[in-house]
Amino acid sequence: MNYKKFKTLPAAQKHNEIYYVIGLDIGNDSSAIAFYNLAEGTAETIDLSGGYGKPSIPTAMQYISETKEWVFGEYAVLNRGVGTVFSSLLEKMGRFDYLSVDGRSLSVASVFALFIKEILASVKSINPKAEIVGIVASVPAYFSAAAHEEFTRVFKLAGYEKELIALVPDRECVLAHHYRELPEKTECALLVDLGNRELRGGLYNIETSGGGITAVSMSSVFDSEISMAALNSDVNALFESFLSSLPKTGAAEKEQLLTFTHQHKDILFQKNIRAKPQKLYFNFVYPPVQHSISHEQVEKLIKPYALRFERFLNDVLEKNLFERRITPAQVDAVLCVGGGFEMLWAKEAVTAVFPKERVKFYKNHKLITSEGAAIIAARELEISGVPFTLEDKHQLTNDIGLSDGENFLTLVERNGFWWQKHPAKLILVNSEVNGEVELQLSEFSPTGEGRGISKMQLNGLPKRPKGVTRLEVSPDFRSNTELIIRISDIGFGDLFPRTDYVKEFLIKI
Repeated sequence: MNYKKFKTLPAAQKHNEIYYVIGLDIGNDSSAIAFYNLAEGTAETIDLSGGYGKPSIPTAMQYISETKEWVFGEYAVLNRGVGTVFSSLLEKMGRFDYLSVDGRSLSVASVFALFIKEILASVKSINPKAEIVGIVASVPAYFSAAAHEEFTRVFKLAGYEKELIALVPDRECVLAHHYRELPEKTECALLVDLGNRELRGGLYNIETSGGGITAVSMSSVFDSEISMAALNSDVNALFESFLSSLPKTGAAEKEQLLTFTHQHKDILFQKNIRAKPQKLYFNFVYPPVQHSISHEQVEKLIKPYALRFERFLNDVLEKNLFERRITPAQVDAVLCVGGGFEMLWAKEAVTAVFPKERVKFYKNHKLITSEGAAIIAARELEISGVPFTLEDKHQLTNDIGLSDGENFLTLVERNGFWWQKHPAKLILVNSEVNGEVELQLSEFSPTGEGRGISKMQLNGLPKRPKGVTRLEVSPDFRSNTELIIRISDIGFGDLFPRTDYVKEFLIKI
């Protein structure tokens, strides 16, 4: 049954035990699924581990050519080497790419659809007669319009096009999970997400109106230098230094070292290492090596991250859309999600700034986000729950680009978020260049009204005839009011090679 038909059913019929309302958190690395328990009026996570108690599984598919079979999740990772493993599927959304599978070309979307189909089949483990009537899937906040389009197609290929209610930003799912009931007063909430890709933070004004909750995004800051990926790299480099006295390791040993890093990294960031050094046994090299790691070594490793974290929290409070700077005491709830908060130093970085009683550390991001998605699905289907709306004031309202009076080249499209990565554009200067070029940065509203923002003077460009000067223009927002335009000379063929010319402009918008 599609969700639109289910929504029109009488309330009494909606609570039939065969109907399942699903929330998905499909991540680039791992995924989780939850359902809304109609009898209890709450969301519950479905165990995907087959009894081992893990709330999530790797977002991976493996094709085994010998048996012509597809394997998904944990089995795909454990069987690595038996067949081709396809992972990082989510970050490929929006590219409409193809994969080579057993001599055939299959779209990434079709392979991803197999994963979605398998993960949704787990509902049958609860109730063999289960009928999925609505799905809300959590997606990263940085998802582009093209990624939304292709990911929606994934559900169509999986056979769940009519059950898919919406793709919802992960932060909305976390907020919806936390604010399941009307707050007693208007609140200021801080959501901090320390994941594999980057550290994200944002303030939200939580208010009630018309019996529902509205969360208005008042700040959005991110830092890609503070991430689990960055920390993994530094820990791996530390472990590698312990083996520097050994003969140069090959690719296989480096791969094993990466695996060792992931397995032992958490040991470095727990309380017990402060009492005594930890001994690690590198048994994948010959001869095996044992090395002790002291608390001082760990502190040295983590100090730059802790300092950046402190500056990051200050930026989140200062760079907001309120009429004043928000102080830590004015934040009513601090919601911390992401695998990074399993580390002691990350928790301490937050509680050093905010009162401990206001900080909530969610142990598993996937569990909270998938349950939040199920709660949103239940609200959309008018089963139960308080209506919840997220208003984002960080979307761009106008197109921003280069204008010459007649033509307009869009650099940043409206309705996108300022903090998204915006691709570079190439321009060809259709005139002779004698060392200087002027470019006009403008913006246009949806009604076609234009306004000049800034004129950018490029001095010192190589002298070239008409039509052979190509420039790469890269837009990058520092905040919702500051735009950095980076312009590089990329040359034109062998006769006019690329030069080192680069110029940046910081522009107020």
